[in-house]
Amino acid sequence: MVNDKMVNETMETRIREVAQELFFKQGYAATSTTQIAKEVGCTQALVHYYYRTKENLFRQIFLEQIEAALNVISRSLVSEESFENFLRSAISLYFDTLMQNPRLPYFVLEELVSNPERRKYLREHFVKKPGYVMLYMQLEARVKAEQQAGRLAKIDAFDIMMSVASLTVFTFISLPMYQDLLSRTDEQVREFVHHRKEEVTRLVLQGVRA
Repeated sequence: MVNDKMVNETMETRIREVAQELFFKQGYAATSTTQIAKEVGCTQALVHYYYRTKENLFRQIFLEQIEAALNVISRSLVSEESFENFLRSAISLYFDTLMQNPRLPYFVLEELVSNPERRKYLREHFVKKPGYVMLYMQLEARVKAEQQAGRLAKIDAFDIMMSVASLTVFTFISLPMYQDLLSRTDEQVREFVHHRKEEVTRLVLQGVRA
């Protein structure tokens, strides 16, 4: 039996899903709560009832997406695998996450580059958050342990993260050019992403080995 709570949760989720799709597709500034309501099939008042403002709705989606990306590292780091296998797992999970949301890099980069308030918000909610500070410290400790054991080159944990992030993100940023300029099919695009996953893994591992 459907009750009011279930109806509310379904509508709230639907609004967030439609808003995310529109934000990813056309950006924050070009998306209005009126458009979100029209796409959902509800009133604008209902959008404001659940989320109060477009900014609150955006921030919830923004934080969820950033958190999902950071959790990729967290899930891989807690494993007992070798450091190389940890990197393989982290890169694979990162690619798989972005393959489900290929426009996520545009969404995040556009907001972080063009909006200083977004950078400030991200710093306050993630960079300074104890859980993620601890996560970075764990990664750094593991890198140093690998270096002391002679299995890892002299390289900072931050540089490893930057290499993985930049190589992976650019793969997805380049997809429209790859598909349109070279007339590739959707299947060829998927094969390209799989190829890039393997190539990024090879390059990163090659760069960190002692």
